[in-house]
Amino acid sequence: MKRAPSHKLTFTIAALDALPSPEPGTRVTYHDTKVNGLQLRVTANGTKTFYVFMRVGGKPERVKVGEHPYPIMGIDQARKEAKAIIHQIAEGQSPNAVKRETKANSLTLGEAVERYVADKHRKDGLLLKERTRNDYTAMLKPPRLTSKGKHTKGGPLARLAGKSIYGLTADEIKDTHVENQTLHGVRQASYAMQTLKAVLRYYGVKIPQDPLDKSTREADRIHIMKAGVAPREPIKQLSAGLGIWWRALQTMPQSAVSDYLAFLAFTGCRPGEPLKVLAGDLVNGEITLLDTKNRSSHTLLLSRQALAIAQRNAESKAATERLFTVTPAQANALAHELSAKTGLSFVPKMTRSLFASTAEKLVTFGVLKGLMNHKQKSDLLNTNYIEKTEDELRAGWQKVADHIEAAAADNVVPIRGAI
Repeated sequence: MKRAPSHKLTFTIAALDALPSPEPGTRVTYHDTKVNGLQLRVTANGTKTFYVFMRVGGKPERVKVGEHPYPIMGIDQARKEAKAIIHQIAEGQSPNAVKRETKANSLTLGEAVERYVADKHRKDGLLLKERTRNDYTAMLKPPRLTSKGKHTKGGPLARLAGKSIYGLTADEIKDTHVENQTLHGVRQASYAMQTLKAVLRYYGVKIPQDPLDKSTREADRIHIMKAGVAPREPIKQLSAGLGIWWRALQTMPQSAVSDYLAFLAFTGCRPGEPLKVLAGDLVNGEITLLDTKNRSSHTLLLSRQALAIAQRNAESKAATERLFTVTPAQANALAHELSAKTGLSFVPKMTRSLFASTAEKLVTFGVLKGLMNHKQKSDLLNTNYIEKTEDELRAGWQKVADHIEAAAADNVVPIRGAI
């Protein structure tokens, strides 16, 4: 926008009301003759805004007076606020810097998390996955009363959502963690603290005696359970009772939910992955999972058992319909029934560990990594040099499926050799 010449003027209602709008693409600045430094800037659309223009430490600085333009901001009020700003500048303070600091210090944890999930990039340069973004924002949801009159727990970070991230204290964080362990469990409480730590680090927030910082003495720290680390004993028990668990699943009425759990056990998928698969994704005995956790595609070369399940659930469905019309709540409910029936602790996500524990005894490490779609940059040998053929991988999935069925039949043959 071009600047038109500035003018001196005694600000009065009559004078300001009579000011013409400048030419399109230009603006005009008027200087008040009564308060030195007070300006009125008029834009081409007729907006009239008060400013103070002074120098702070030799540098020019223009400070907006009030939040509203003229005539909402009156002349007397503008002069009064302009004098206060001029006095602040005379003391060597930058009003704009103070505003920026005040705005930054008022950033609540809720706002900080919303910006974090929108802007944060992973180490690979990609934005956070949708599931991660949803998990983080769900932590801020406040408790509420349902239509049935029940009170929800709210997210584990809800009690801190309205607080400034720059004003959080060590005691508030520790109290929140203790409360979350009771309300949400140890793993969810750790996940909340892991999220909080990441957000505070993203904004460079330093908290005295921060319980999430390794520099704080150990007695005052919160010890966060590593992500993905589940208690091993339930997995060991489930693996040892594989035949019991599988027979219990097979004796339940056949449904999309029971098929879904069986499919997880046969393929080693993460619980959320098959729920995104469409009926039309089943092609030539294969299903390709897109944008998995490690941001790569993963093709499942289905065993005979897994293929039968997929075909049964795809039958009579349009290509754009979900292969498994199952909700996590339904899967968890059936998992609870299985636990009650077998005495084995079980939730759907344990099927991945169950698959890995079973496959580890049956196939080579390289094939196991291929079946699990597991990649590590540090593993240069398997990542860059060793490629497993489709036949090897398909045989691996088939061997796991056969072993599961044999376990249920109490007819497990000795493992002779890895693929």
